Amino acid sequence: MHIALAVFVLVGGGLFWWHRLKIFNEAASDVIDGAGRMRGHFRRRKIRLQAEHSPLGAIDDPVLAAATLIFAIIAEDTLITENHIDAARNVIVEISHPKKADAAMIYAKWAFSQIGDTALVIEKVSPLLRQQLTEVEKFELIAMVDEAATAVPVSHHYGQRVQKLKQRLGLEID
Repeated sequence: MHIALAVFVLVGGGLFWWHRLKIFNEAASDVIDGAGRMRGHFRRRKIRLQAEHSPLGAIDDPVLAAATLIFAIIAEDTLITENHIDAARNVIVEISHPKKADAAMIYAKWAFSQIGDTALVIEKVSPLLRQQLTEVEKFELIAMVDEAATAVPVSHHYGQRVQKLKQRLGLEID
């Protein structure tokens, strides 16, 4: 009888501690999940705050800035079609990887739809480009704008926008 009682106590003690370890494991998982959710919350909050100020303020990549700028200039005052996206993408692919160009065009289309003002896009994006591009790259950017503009019908403000871009990039205006 005492052997059966000892086995019962050992099995009962083993089940008790197994149950306690299971509860500790669940508690640890909850803590880790909570920490992950908190980290994600702060990350999303940072991105949301950047985007709230302006989709243009969140741009820190020259390729993304160029894509947004080119798209805004060629899509101003026109019905945006796939031709506009393709024209801008085709010139962006010349300076970046195709996947990066696709992502840049998605962001450019979204940012321009949020802003809707080409002059504001030029005003906000050109300081980054002015700072990060060389003189030769600035002229190449203007050539890219011209190349994309030849592929689609552009606004009657096109010439003014290119002049403003040249001015904001610090290029000599002809």
